[in-house]
Amino acid sequence: MRHFNKDSRDYDFIKKLEAGIALTGSDAKSLRTQTAQFAASKIDILNGVPFLIGLNIPIYKYSHGQIIDPLRNRQLLLNTKEIALLQSYKHQKYALIPISIFKSGKWFKVEIGIGRKFRKYEKREIIKAREFQRSHSS
Repeated sequence: MRHFNKDSRDYDFIKKLEAGIALTGSDAKSLRTQTAQFAASKIDILNGVPFLIGLNIPIYKYSHGQIIDPLRNRQLLLNTKEIALLQSYKHQKYALIPISIFKSGKWFKVEIGIGRKFRKYEKREIIKAREFQRSHSS
């Protein structure tokens, strides 16, 4: 099961990475049964450690007695070369956006997109090209 970020369609990605994500047990159970909300989520590097900020994983309905913030920052599991790569792109004013969360084996992974947001005129051109393609293909 793959949870997609609909806002990622507004970006032009130059590179994509996969990263592990540090979750609690109830977070993992919640992801198996419910979808995550990506609204305004991003990836930021705080003190040399990458974090997923703003991802809303709903509280698992059977986790009684645990008080867990569904919007808390979650650490991403990357090696030092990948962290250095993310930092260099961040200094170049690229956006680091989570594209999707998926299960790989028994682990949950995050697909990270490195890119820039489309400007309005670029988005209009893409839509015009798509409409032109549809009208001429049928």
